[in-house]
Amino acid sequence: MAPAARCPGCGTSARRVHSRYVRKPADTAVGGQPAVIDLQVRRFFCDNSDCGKKTFAEQVEGLTWRYGRRTVLLQRALEQVALIVGGSAGERLAAKLSMPVSGSTLLRLIRRLELPAVPAVEVLGVDEFAFRRGRKFGTILVDMHSRRPVDVLPDHTADTFAAWLQGRDHVRAVCRDRGGSFTEGAQRALPGVPQVADRWHVLHNLATAVEKTIRHHRPCIQPPEPPPAPDPGPEHEPPVITRSEENARARWQQIHPLYAKGMKIDTISQITRYDRTTVRRYAKATSPEELIRPRPRRRTNLDMHKPYLLARWTEGWDNAQILRDEIAACGYTGSRKTVRRFLNSLGNRAKPPTISTPPPSVADVVRWIIGRPENQSETARQQLKDLCDRCQYIAATNRLARSFATILRRRDGHRLVDWLEEVEQSELKELHVFANGVRNDLSAVTAGLTVP
Repeated sequence: MAPAARCPGCGTSARRVHSRYVRKPADTAVGGQPAVIDLQVRRFFCDNSDCGKKTFAEQVEGLTWRYGRRTVLLQRALEQVALIVGGSAGERLAAKLSMPVSGSTLLRLIRRLELPAVPAVEVLGVDEFAFRRGRKFGTILVDMHSRRPVDVLPDHTADTFAAWLQGRDHVRAVCRDRGGSFTEGAQRALPGVPQVADRWHVLHNLATAVEKTIRHHRPCIQPPEPPPAPDPGPEHEPPVITRSEENARARWQQIHPLYAKGMKIDTISQITRYDRTTVRRYAKATSPEELIRPRPRRRTNLDMHKPYLLARWTEGWDNAQILRDEIAACGYTGSRKTVRRFLNSLGNRAKPPTISTPPPSVADVVRWIIGRPENQSETARQQLKDLCDRCQYIAATNRLARSFATILRRRDGHRLVDWLEEVEQSELKELHVFANGVRNDLSAVTAGLTVP
């Protein structure tokens, strides 16, 4: 035992013992059991009259610290658990390791840690994120070489970003999205520093433009229906007229005759109490069929299994639980009630309907176009080929989008200008908007499609 101890307030060595007491800090587990150290420590007088501490307790180096209820070894172990797996998961892991602690305590340990020194960042990555989704946004700064966060800013404005960049001349390039605030902030603080549009955001913007094109030509996704039978007979079911179709025809019959008599749009709007935009749309239509757009039926998890259920129902199987277990082995995750409702709909019909494979969704088509062709199944390739054969606009979108994705993945930025000219010659309005945005940020996008 050391004869003296150093005062934590002034650093003076003290030898006069005031008293002794027992501390019981928790230690790491031994043999799978929690361990506690029974430690007797001394309290010393501080003989320095200028020091604010009259007495102080000695600390055992490498074992205890002031006010600590754990040993240094246990504290470091819990800090690593908190950093690796977090609060709730760390609480469960610590219990298995016989080091019981709450998740809130683990989070407090993380907050008490000192942040590591940040080296000089040469290539700075910047992007926004949400503190609260849709309401409050911030900015995260990342070292693109080490892939580690550098700092977090309280908002995503150009002023805040420019203020952070002031005096940091070691930044040689800024990797950003295509938003205007980060562009303006970098130009204001570090004029002349190269800016690079990161490839993920560029590809995401292209996917958004492709999705808008596919939605505009959504009827083409539906495969052509087989021709009707020549003699439907008495079992023929009349087409179902929805309420929206009835409303559209009623509005057209109310608005179009008034417009044909020469009445103005504003007057018709006052009489019918419809918005002027609605009145104009119904007045210009030559027939109500122009206003009725077929609504795509909502896809369900049961669609891909309906042909199998129809075949089994035709064979005489109508037990919903048995059929649900059979299709569950093929990936169905829905309930038995859903299967029962579908079987009841088959029994209520005069003759079983013809159920075909459901058409692909818009997200599926976008994924086929943007994704790597070598990673797609043969079925997906064939469906995309059939879709391109049915619609020339989707075929042109597929060709241009895949060409851009190839430029991006191979980093052939020198081909970007030729691709933009090719887009301008097409009739795809959505891709025109994307190309105009690329031209407005051409240097950064070219760099993003060229440098690592």
